[in-house]
Amino acid sequence: MMGPPHWQAMFVVTESGPHHTLTGAAMQQIVVGVDGSPQADRALRWAVHEAELRLATLNVVHCYVVHARGLVVHVPDHDLAEERLDEIIERNRDVLDLVKWTAETMGVVSAPSAGLVDAAEDADMIVLGSRGAGGFKHLRLGSTGYRTAAHATAPVVVVHDGGEDAEDARRPVVVGVDGSRAATRALRWAAAEAARRDVTLTVAHASAAGVDAVLARSPSGQQRQRALTRARDEADAVVSGMLDEVDVPDGIQIERVVERGSPADVLLTHAGPEHLLVVGTRGHGALGRLVFGSVSHQCLHHATGPVVVVP
Repeated sequence: MMGPPHWQAMFVVTESGPHHTLTGAAMQQIVVGVDGSPQADRALRWAVHEAELRLATLNVVHCYVVHARGLVVHVPDHDLAEERLDEIIERNRDVLDLVKWTAETMGVVSAPSAGLVDAAEDADMIVLGSRGAGGFKHLRLGSTGYRTAAHATAPVVVVHDGGEDAEDARRPVVVGVDGSRAATRALRWAAAEAARRDVTLTVAHASAAGVDAVLARSPSGQQRQRALTRARDEADAVVSGMLDEVDVPDGIQIERVVERGSPADVLLTHAGPEHLLVVGTRGHGALGRLVFGSVSHQCLHHATGPVVVVP
C-alpha cells in the first residue's frame, strides 16, 4: 500500500543558489529512509553528501505501518506520517536544498524495510540510520536496517552514530575479500567508489582459519613457520587474484591487509569511524540459505562508521 507522493519538489544548485525545478533527470538515484529519529536525520545528511558527490537525485522516504485501528476508527495514519515528514524536511532543509530531491510517505502492512526495498527498486543506493525511532538504545543496529540490507537489490549504507561528517567525500574505503563472488561484487563497488572519491582503497583478507589448527598439531617450530608462510602466500594470492579479476581503475592507491584472525575482527580493526567499510552479503563461510554471512552480520552490528552492504 502506498500513499500519494507528498513532496514532489526538486532543487538544483546554480551560481545564484538553489532554485525550484521539475525538469531534468539525475544520473543516479539515492533513497534514504527517515522516521524522525536523530539516527535517521544523520543518515539523511550523509545521503545528501552522497547525492552531491554523485550528482544524484535524493528520494526521502518515510514508511509507516498501517494499523488495524486506522481501518476501524479512521485514524489518519497517512496524515500523521505526512506531518512527521513535513517536520523532517523542514528540520533538514538547509542541506536538502543543496541537491535535487523528492520525498514521499509509504504505508506498509508489515515492516518499514519492505517499503524501503520497494521504493528503491530502481535506485542505485539505499541509506538509513543504524537505529530508528522505535529501536532499543543499547542496540547498535535496528531491525529495519538489518532487514533492508538483507533484502535490497541495491547497495545499502547503514550510517552509525559516528558516520555523518562534512568530509564524507574524503573517507578512505575499506573492503573485505575472501575469494567469493559476493566479495568480488563488493570489491568492484569499493574500487569504483575509491576512484570517485580519490581516496585510498584498503583490501583486507583474513588468513585461513585452519592455520591455528595446523599450528596446534605441529611438533616443531620449523613446521609451524612453514604453515604460517603457506597461509600467508595463499592469502596474498586471494587478494592478488581478486584485484586482477576486478581490474581496479588506474591511479588508485591500494593498501593490502592480510592478517590472522577472524575476518570481522580484521575488518573492524582497519575500518574506524572515519572510513567507509564495504562488505558483500555472503562469503565463503555462509550456508546457502542465509542471506548474510557472519562477517557482514558482525560488521553491521559493530562498525563505528558507515557500512555498505553490496548485494
